[in-house]
Amino acid sequence: MALKGPHPVLLLVLVLLAGWLAQLSQGASYPQFLRQHVDHPKTRARDNRSYCNMMMQRRGMASPCKRTNTFVHAPANQLQDVCGRAGRHAGRNLHDSNNRYRITTCRLSGGSPRPPCNYRGSSSTRRIRVACVGGLPVHYDRTL
Repeated sequence: MALKGPHPVLLLVLVLLAGWLAQLSQGASYPQFLRQHVDHPKTRARDNRSYCNMMMQRRGMASPCKRTNTFVHAPANQLQDVCGRAGRHAGRNLHDSNNRYRITTCRLSGGSPRPPCNYRGSSSTRRIRVACVGGLPVHYDRTL
């Protein structure tokens, strides 16, 4: 018996596969966001300079040397909430946090982007702006 037209089960499988792939590609930056910007609880270090040098190396942002990076010292689920009820839409896919978070901003000292990298750090408590895709933060935009 020959099939006439597409088989319903095949169509269902294709639709589910397409949805899964779309979701996977949207959330692909979320693990990168966690690696680059979330450190909760804050890793112990002698001072902010030591903290930044250690964390930038550990998190793979010191080859080449990333010029600036901010670590947020809050649980990942609190940062996810910035994309929803704990944040305000700020245009396009950007969301501003309603709450202030403890952060450490690391800035490259010197001009060379080649290792060894030397960072200076500063800590503060500030609101943040993140870009969200699929309800998850995927990019740290700035401190407010």
